[in-house]
Amino acid sequence: MALYYDLGPLYREYNNDKELVRARLIDFLLDSKKRLKKIKKGIDEKEYAKVEKHIKSLKPSLEFLGVDQAIDEANQIQEWTLDQGKTKEVKEIFKSFQMHVKNARKEIKKDFDL
Repeated sequence: MALYYDLGPLYREYNNDKELVRARLIDFLLDSKKRLKKIKKGIDEKEYAKVEKHIKSLKPSLEFLGVDQAIDEANQIQEWTLDQGKTKEVKEIFKSFQMHVKNARKEIKKDFDL
């Protein structure tokens, strides 16, 4: 049983088509790795628009995969971009967000031999 994700919404969206679900998981694995790096760089350089763009792009995948804790943290990071807050305000939130996304990625890779 998956600890860090829930594929129920994804299977419902794709009518239990395992090949489509697998393709979507592969897309998530490739996309999320790049976006995490870009979000981190954007936070470090206070590029609020860049951070918001990448968070917004990643959120739908997180919602489909049921990574609820990461979604909450993504919302907090997005709020930080709107407030244009200080970097130290968001560092811990990002670390937790990154950990949740990485845990989901790791578990998906293992469970689906990707």
